[in-house]
Amino acid sequence: MKFSGQDAFETAKKNLNRLMQQWTVSRSDYPTVPHTPKFKLPVSGKYFTIGSCFARNVENSLRTAGIEVLSTVEKLPGDFFEIGGEARSGFQNVYTPGSILEAVRLATTQTPYNAIVGTSDKSIDLLTSGLKPMDLDTVKNIRDSLISMYQRLPEADALILTLGYNESWYHIPSASYINRTPSHVTLRRSINDFEFELLDYSTSLNLIEQAVNLVSEIAPKCKIILTVSPVPLSATFSSKDIVSANQLSKATLRVVASTLADKYSQVDYFPSYEIIMNSERAKTFFDDGIHVKPEAVDNVIRQFKKIYLS
Repeated sequence: MKFSGQDAFETAKKNLNRLMQQWTVSRSDYPTVPHTPKFKLPVSGKYFTIGSCFARNVENSLRTAGIEVLSTVEKLPGDFFEIGGEARSGFQNVYTPGSILEAVRLATTQTPYNAIVGTSDKSIDLLTSGLKPMDLDTVKNIRDSLISMYQRLPEADALILTLGYNESWYHIPSASYINRTPSHVTLRRSINDFEFELLDYSTSLNLIEQAVNLVSEIAPKCKIILTVSPVPLSATFSSKDIVSANQLSKATLRVVASTLADKYSQVDYFPSYEIIMNSERAKTFFDDGIHVKPEAVDNVIRQFKKIYLS
């Protein structure tokens, strides 16, 4: 973006939110990040979310606010997960630009069981998150439920697409960007089938742009809200320290989101990342420093509703 010096000063004079906000020390309230939306969304509309665990937080908050969410799957028993516990969802989480594209492709897939590997007794769906190896029929049934969910995408009035991070794994035999690290012992035995890729800006942009165009093809009336997840990398496979690796990841995806929002009329960027990251940390994150508290997400949704819902 480039314009004359005079235009720059004229733009600055018109921008009521030009100066950095000076919040009180106590920050008794969450900060408001002003945003002018490119479009309005129907209150009674149907919403779909794709993304990381923060996308699941957004889903839950939308439901609580009485908004219909199409991206819903049944909870799976706790013993289906590598880290057991009570029944839950979350296996549909997607984190990287490549895995987001693979997820959108499930809406029209002709190869429903691509990227499922293993034996009839111990199979793993590489497009899911957190599940342990299980018998092939169970794994296929779970994949079928994901496909059924994504087949509802054409009904959506709005898609909230949450970008997670840029550290990506690729499965060579299935030609798929996968949704988990090949850390399980059954996957490590065939580690040469996997590649790690630190996705740069241009590759990340290309993958998310493909996903945006595919959504617009199968759901022409669907508006797309891009966000960046505030949930950081919990570990890195790069040679960088985790703080620098995470900052690079978020910065890369934030620029991708702005680029696509500037390019497409049906795409907007909503600053949920900025709202969370400029809130008092103790109020916003759990003690693990990774996951966001429900009340902080609810605040994001309140601001989202005020800005977008007509």
